[in-house]
This record gives sequence, C-alpha cells and structure tokens, in this order.
Amino acid sequence: MKRRSESAFGLHFDFHASPAPGLVVGATLREEDIREICTLIRPDFIQIDCKGHPGWASYPTKLENAMPEFAFDTLALWRKVTREEGVALYLHYSGVIDRRFCAHHPEEAVRDAQGNPSDSVARTAGHYADMLLIPQLKELAGKYGADGVWVDGECWGTCLDYHPDTVAAFEKETGISLDGSLPVKPGDPFFEEYREFCRELFRRYVRYYVDEVHREYPDFQIASNWAYTDHMPEPVSSNVDFLSGDFNPGNSFNVARYAGRAIAQQNRTWDLMAWNFRSSHGPLRLSGVPKHPVQIMQEAAAVLSVGGGFQNYITQYRDGSPRMEQIRRMKPVADFVRAREPFCFRGKSEHNAVILLSTHDRALEHGNLWGRTGYERTVGLTSLLCDAGQPVEIACEHTLRGRCSDYGLIAVPELKYGLDNEMKAELLSYAENGGSLLLTGPFTCRLFGDCLPVEIDAADRTDAQRWLTVDHDFTGILKDAHEITARDAEVVGWIGDAERDCSLPGAVILPYGRGKIAMIAADIGTQYGACAQYIHRDLIRALAGRLYSPSVKIIGALGMLEVGILVKDGKRFVQLVNANGSHASQETATEDFIPPVLDITLSVKAEKKPSSLILQPEGRALEFDWKDGAATVRIPRMDLYEIVEIAE
Repeated sequence: MKRRSESAFGLHFDFHASPAPGLVVGATLREEDIREICTLIRPDFIQIDCKGHPGWASYPTKLENAMPEFAFDTLALWRKVTREEGVALYLHYSGVIDRRFCAHHPEEAVRDAQGNPSDSVARTAGHYADMLLIPQLKELAGKYGADGVWVDGECWGTCLDYHPDTVAAFEKETGISLDGSLPVKPGDPFFEEYREFCRELFRRYVRYYVDEVHREYPDFQIASNWAYTDHMPEPVSSNVDFLSGDFNPGNSFNVARYAGRAIAQQNRTWDLMAWNFRSSHGPLRLSGVPKHPVQIMQEAAAVLSVGGGFQNYITQYRDGSPRMEQIRRMKPVADFVRAREPFCFRGKSEHNAVILLSTHDRALEHGNLWGRTGYERTVGLTSLLCDAGQPVEIACEHTLRGRCSDYGLIAVPELKYGLDNEMKAELLSYAENGGSLLLTGPFTCRLFGDCLPVEIDAADRTDAQRWLTVDHDFTGILKDAHEITARDAEVVGWIGDAERDCSLPGAVILPYGRGKIAMIAADIGTQYGACAQYIHRDLIRALAGRLYSPSVKIIGALGMLEVGILVKDGKRFVQLVNANGSHASQETATEDFIPPVLDITLSVKAEKKPSSLILQPEGRALEFDWKDGAATVRIPRMDLYEIVEIAE
C-alpha cells in the first residue's frame, strides 16, 4: 500500500455519526460495495468516518463513545477489504470539536469570559488528548491496522479559552498579571498576548498527541486538518506526516488554486479535498447538489497543477454505507488524475511571481485563533493574477524571507494591520536591488508610501464607484480607488468620476533603486473575486508586462487560461489549466460543460533549444519556433488540463 507521500488520488467518506431512532451502523454496508470501490476507482487511499463533530465513534470502540448499535464491526470490514485490494485506509476523526465529550466532561471544555463551558470545543490544555484522543488513535493504529488519520475540527475549531487553569498558566508563563480583568476583544490590555498564548497551547497539543501516537506506532500517518496552511499560515511546528484540508463546496476552483499555492510553500507532503456537492447554494439554498465529474476534474486540476495530491469527498449514508451511485461516477475523475499524475504530482513550482500571505497581518485580523477572516483579498488577487496569465505562487514571511530575489515579481495584497518592520524592509531592499513589487489596496500603498516620493489621495472613498481605463483604452469600474501622485511615475491605469474623464492616476509604476514598485490604491483582489471584470485583468497584464518577464507567457488564447511550470525529476512541465466556468456564481450549482480554451500561443524560456515539446497526457509532439532563448508553441484547443513536457 502506498504511503501518503506516494498518493496522488483518494476518496473521502464521512457521516459524522450520531444516534437516531432505529439507526444501526452497518445495516446496509456490503463487502462487495467496498471491493467495487477499490477495483473500479483504484484510489491510492480511502478515508472513512470514524468520529465526527458530534463525538460518537462510528465503529465499535472499546472506549466510551461508541454508537449505540452496530450490525457488525464495520471498520474491521473496511480494513479487511482495503488491505486485500492494496488500498490504504485512513480515518476521519474530529479532534478539538467533540460535542459528546464536552457534554460528558464539561470541566474539559473551553470556557468563555463569563465562565460558561463550550458545548463543542475541548480544551487543548486540558486532559482531552490523554482521556480520549490518544487512546482512540492508538486503537485505530493497533487493533485495526489503519494507515493513518485525518484529524478534523482542529486549528479552525479551537478558540480562546478562559478556563481558570488557562488564565493561571498564561500569567505564570508570561509574567503578565491580568488582575482579574480578562482580555476578551482587540484593544483590551494583553489581548494579543493572550490570543497568541492560546495559539501556542494548540501547537503544543498537536505536537503532544502526534508524538505520543508515533512513539508506539511510528508508521501511523497523521494530519491535523488545515494546520500549517492558509488557515494557519506559519511554519510547521509538529511531526505531522502530511498536510491537508477540504476546500469550500462553493467557489471551489478559485479557493482550490489559492489554498493549493498556500500549502505548497511548506515543502511537505500535501493534498486537498474537494466536496463533490454544493450545500446551501444559491437563492434557493439547495443542499447537497452533486457536482458533475467535469467540475470535479477542473477542481482536481487546480490542485494537481501546483504539485499536490487530490481527494474527493462523498458523504456516507447515516448507517455508514457508501453512496455507490455517486462513487461510480468518480471513475472518469480517477482516470483524469492518473493520466496526468506522472507530469505534475509532487512537482515544485518554478519561481516567477509570488503573492505574500502575511502571517503577521492574518494573526492580527483573525476573529478566532486561526481561520479565513479577510481571506477574500488574497483569494481574489490569486484568481486575478492567474486569470491574467501570470504563473504565481503564494508565500508567507517564513518561506519568503531571504528568498525574495528568487522571484521576478512580488505582489502584496491589501492588508488590514500591516507587516512587521523586518519584512517591509526586506521587500523594499528587494525592489532597490532590481526586483519588482506590486502593491494593491489603499492601506498597503500607504504602508509603503512613507518610504516613497508619492502622495495617495486621503479622501474617504468607501463605496465610491470610479471609472478605470488602462492605457486610455476600454473602461470599467474600480471601486474605492484613490489617486496616486508621484513625479517620476509611469501611469498605467487612469481613474475618474466620469467615464469620459479618466484623467487621474490610479495605477502607477515608480522607479525604486534598480527596481520598480507598482501601486494600485484600491482593493482590486477583493473586487475581482466578488465581481470579475476583464478590465482588471487588462490592468494586471499591463503592469506585469512592464515589471518582469516570466518563464512562460501567454501570447494569445481564446478563453481563461492558467499557466505555470513545475519541475519534477529534473524535467520542466508547463501546466495549462482551463479556468473557464461559473465558479463563484450563486445562480449556477453544477456544470457539465466547461468551454474549451482555443487558439493558445505560448512562449516558454529555456536555457537551450528543447529537443521536443510533448503535449501530455496525449503524448503528441508539438511543433515550435525557437528564437532568442524561447520556444513559441501553438495549441489549437485545450479542454480542461494539459501539460507541455519540455524534453532536453
């Protein structure tokens, strides 16, 4: 059976078991269904329910939380069949979020500032790990021989804890006396210190349970859902075996390409999970609408094209049996992944442009300890750069520091609170020494403006709709746009309060030492994510074209095309992803047809003339022209996701 590091494709099933009248777990579970999943779909792994957020174990555990009634030992059957078929078996296990445990052990639940225990969130500094989590994971590893666990409800579920023991530990470790006045909101004395202390309690909790389980079962593979990803954008600080998360069931393609780039920076084994359905979608609030396989393939492409593994989530029936009618529809998705796996899986992105996802800024903005508060700015800017044909990565301070010069362009999205002084100085030094910065949003532009000979309109532009033109061509809308005045600036985007009078500088490029700094004093990322406009793509193309020259460039294409280059086994592979479709639309739940991208012309830089360019997975040699260190190649049609292998 493959390890997670070798696993490009998996299936995830869960049902968050909880008692119901007449419910017998396993009542309709059949061995032949499990075997069909293994033989028809041939996933590298299957991940099934074990314990969900309600806290009830969906297998006959020897611990206290087993469901009331089982037809037989369902987990033993899953393990038997998957072992016989050579498919790895992982368990979905809800960690910090456990309603049953909190109900039975309220003293082990986090407390709010009034002293009330949570009905669902366990204390990471309490005894939950020793009382239930660790013994249960050891049971799964030992008695059942499971390959690993995907621990759900973790960093995004934990929260501030005002339990007296936590408060006392904070005062002892930090030397800060709260004098009975609890820091409960931003602005309260010591609030950020207390919040960071609670974050550290979670980090210790993960380190502790992972190490304790590994001590007895070193081959048991563990992930804490969304830890060390865009939810928790910080260095990996525990011995987890892989990183993973499940991206949004709505607007999945855009979130996938953002989350995939954010997790790829960690240089660890990773995968992302797509939900095969949309929930509470659109004006009708439709629930559980199954996506078409074509949609899921496109979401898989967003993950595979940046080097990750892909898994798809299909719910189980309430008795734990699989939804075979939906699972059988995954066969073309499995074939799609397998055909492309050799040309992308575990590849590393060739550096071109990068977006800074600031750990410092996000830590201050989060409403909880971790999460996605304010992520729309970076998601939108990621989509915008991708849709504008820019090969782009995402990096946090810990992966960007000391490596700025690796990139031809560094983009900083609109920030809420700012950057630490060290990161700001390094970015300015990068530009001064020949690099190119792209700053978006009024706050971010003003943050750097104090170091530049530039003035940014100080008027309150909130909700102001202004006209935008790029190089005095077509016009569109850029809300909340501030004019930028600088003596030596090149103006690329012009704004105005009337379409016929776009005469104010709204997007400029300033010389800075041997480099350049571009500024757009409007949160164009959030705006593009909420309501995409072609004029925004035109603006980014115009700015990027003046700032740097990427290693792969779209000369022309009819349709939305995302590009990048992965390096794998010493070879370079140009990743081409069809970005067409109604990803963010609330009026479109499912799509069975993604319009192809037509008439593609690419320019690919290389140190020497390639011996051939091969379109994969088709294996077809492409004709190309070679001039000035770049190959120009034409592809008449691209349906969803294809790869150009550059053969030396």
